[in-house]
Amino acid sequence: MGKVVISIKALPKDVAAKPEELANKIKEFLSKQGSVYRIEVQPLAFGLNIINITFISDEALGTSKLEESFSSFKEADMSITDISRMPEM
Repeated sequence: MGKVVISIKALPKDVAAKPEELANKIKEFLSKQGSVYRIEVQPLAFGLNIINITFISDEALGTSKLEESFSSFKEADMSITDISRMPEM
């Protein structure tokens, strides 16, 4: 089986949270389940930022365990926004 690219959106629960620090915590958290390819901090409104994560995982693992793990991360609400198969090289 191949790999999948999963786009994840994280919305901080605390407006005062420093986005770079939170991005590092998210990277550490997600690295236990796959490979974090990219993290981008994007301004939303009124000082609030969204953190977009590009995550790579084995296709055979699916996404259910990943989605279940989101609830154990208390500093941000995370959700999957897109899934696509990674092209083989």
